[in-house]
Amino acid sequence: MERIGEYEIKRLIGEGGMGRVYEAEERLSKRRVALKVLRPELTRSEDGRRLFQNEMQILAQLEHPGLVRSLAAIEHEGQLVMVLEHLEGRTLRQTLADRGRLGLTEAVELTAQIALALGAAHTQSPPIVHRDLKPENVMIGPDGAAKVMDFGVAKVLAGARATSTQSVGTLQYMSPEQLDAGELDARSDLYALGLVLYEMLEGAPPFASASPRELLNLQCTAAPPALTCELPSGIETLLLALLAKAPADRPESAAAVVSALSPFRVSSPRTGAARVVSPTPAVEASKPAAPSRAAGKLDTLALVAPSRRGAEVSTRAALACVVVLSLLAGAMTYEARLTSSRASQSVPPASAGR
Repeated sequence: MERIGEYEIKRLIGEGGMGRVYEAEERLSKRRVALKVLRPELTRSEDGRRLFQNEMQILAQLEHPGLVRSLAAIEHEGQLVMVLEHLEGRTLRQTLADRGRLGLTEAVELTAQIALALGAAHTQSPPIVHRDLKPENVMIGPDGAAKVMDFGVAKVLAGARATSTQSVGTLQYMSPEQLDAGELDARSDLYALGLVLYEMLEGAPPFASASPRELLNLQCTAAPPALTCELPSGIETLLLALLAKAPADRPESAAAVVSALSPFRVSSPRTGAARVVSPTPAVEASKPAAPSRAAGKLDTLALVAPSRRGAEVSTRAALACVVVLSLLAGAMTYEARLTSSRASQSVPPASAGR
């Protein structure tokens, strides 16, 4: 079995432009890991080594549940290797390929989780911009939790030098300023996040063309086509803001995106993260929650108590009526006797001679 240092290779997971990713097992701990190995031809390239080492250094700084975790970085027999946590699940791209589109609940929840992960990178000092966010770089675990991967072309925004001399990333998911090789900040990733959200909801990206030139033009100038699904106004407003051509018109941060989504999210006992409620929160809120045992007792008492109070009030009223009627009857009887007595006294006595 092939080895790379202290790691025994189990199988090839996948490969991309920069390298291959293997599932491996650490010899002593038996921990499963993922090894990302730079391609041999790039190992001999100064630019290739620089980009790979850049990713190594960036991942070493990042620690967040929504970001793939770097465990080590090694050089073995001239090969540059990143040791990453092994992730179970499928990429968002694979999920979309199977299902076409996602429901609103799942799409918005994944967007919120990705935004949280991006926020962790954006708030580093100096900030880190991913620059290549796309469905291929988001892993969805068995519990529904999202992990952002592949910081191979990420950029550290050091000081005032926040510009790039070339367009880097995937054309389908690049912001207008990224296509123009202009100044970048966190809002460039938020544009890509808007593209990913749109695709999750619609099943296709908003801008597509076989011509790179036309695609570039669409990304920079065209408004996104209207979605065929109905959205809550708050989410629709957020989506349009994320896809604004000018960075100044987008949300100011990933935290602002999470905040805008928060009214549609509820705690999820399975992941500890959150998931979205239905697009009509008011209807959901009106549904009675399953009461706890204690709550059931209180509810029962609350139901019984009014009926008892009602019975007590009725009894008191009846007794009061009896007393009043008795008093009236007595008064009327007394009055009748008094009248009779007066009448008898007013009749003259009969003559003795008769």
